[in-house]
Amino acid sequence: MLKVYGIKNCNTVKKSLTWLETNKIPYEFYDVKKQVLNESILDSWMNNIPTPYNWEILINKTGMTWRKLPETKKKMKLDINKAIKLILENSSVMKRPVILKNNFNYWV
Repeated sequence: MLKVYGIKNCNTVKKSLTWLETNKIPYEFYDVKKQVLNESILDSWMNNIPTPYNWEILINKTGMTWRKLPETKKKMKLDINKAIKLILENSSVMKRPVILKNNFNYWV
């Protein structure tokens, strides 16, 4: 069964869930606003992103959450550890959804 991580009211997540339901693909949904992400989960995701991408794909720099961040946060040089901390502080900055099948990441 797929595991879908996202925010229930996110349009991209809604479209993804609708597609899964239309195609009768079973999934478990995890709302990252309500269920706590942790460093271990994020570290695993970031270190298993398929080539040619890297961990930076998990940060949504075009969304409203990113735009509302203080300039100091937006201008800081991100690495994996800082990105994990940023997502743990504000889960809405994460690109969504993250879809896992057998603990491997799939990106929508």
